[in-house]
Amino acid sequence: MKFTWNNEATTPRLVLTAPGPEFDPRTIKHWQEEGYQVAYLTYNKNNRKEYIRHLQHLADPLDLGEKYAIVAYGEAASLVLEACIKPMPKLSTVIAYYPDKLPAPHVGYAPSLDVLVHMAGSQGMAPKTRSYNYPNAEPGFAEEDLDEYEKISAGLAWSRTLGTVRKGFGIEVDLEEVWEEHLGLEFFTKDADATMATMVAQPYVNHIPTLTGGIGYSDLHRFYRDFFIPGNPPSMKMRLLSRTIGVDRVVDEMHVRFRHTQVIPWILPGVEPTEKEVEIALATVLVQIGLLDSNLLTKGKPARRLPVVDSAGARKVLDESSVKSNELIKGWL
Repeated sequence: MKFTWNNEATTPRLVLTAPGPEFDPRTIKHWQEEGYQVAYLTYNKNNRKEYIRHLQHLADPLDLGEKYAIVAYGEAASLVLEACIKPMPKLSTVIAYYPDKLPAPHVGYAPSLDVLVHMAGSQGMAPKTRSYNYPNAEPGFAEEDLDEYEKISAGLAWSRTLGTVRKGFGIEVDLEEVWEEHLGLEFFTKDADATMATMVAQPYVNHIPTLTGGIGYSDLHRFYRDFFIPGNPPSMKMRLLSRTIGVDRVVDEMHVRFRHTQVIPWILPGVEPTEKEVEIALATVLVQIGLLDSNLLTKGKPARRLPVVDSAGARKVLDESSVKSNELIKGWL
């Protein structure tokens, strides 16, 4: 991907810069999906002066009132942090991933420039600017095409980066409105196609206690259409207790009650109706510490009498591909 501005575009402009002629295509795609015009600037350590000159002239083709942001990696991040000590016109935000060198502690930046630094735990450096340290990570942890990629650290850094870049451009995203629409479509309208339309192109859902849900559009659409939506009893009531809204996620704490009048694949897979009143609770920890009869588990998988999983639920939180979804749902395979 070569460096170029599309001067006719009205989308916010973002420069990715790193050593090497090519950059992680998935990171580029993520930014494009967020609505940014992305250009890639190659850092060549054998031509440092030319690189700095290019940095200093990034704003030249921009019109009055336009801004741009830089997200830099490794050695390129070090040079970007150094270059923007001197104010750079129209630059709103600098994100530096694991720079190998840091500016002197007394150095400051223009008040109009928001600077965020992500450091790998192995680097042992602490910038004076706003920064985060990722203890389980090595430099390269945020680039999916590298061996050093570390999903959890990369995800945390992405949320912090996205929030900082949006702030620099004055962009506000109402995630709560989208989430409310999603809930309405799956629980009240009961429309699987419309529910999927509120999600990203490669969605992922995991109900941790039973490992039900799916990865990707096809599996998740089938899950919603054939199991989740028709599997909710008419008596189901949900009460929102709290809601935490982040840059790219919404976390709800809910109290759910229902009368068990039908098989509910995502909560009680394979359990025939008992006609009892139910309030949702998590049981996976009880399995792991032995408070539920381990004889009801077969090779770590619950028998029909006990539709919960053991530590596999926690492992799937760390890596969604580590454990298959929906193995407790009769008729899934």
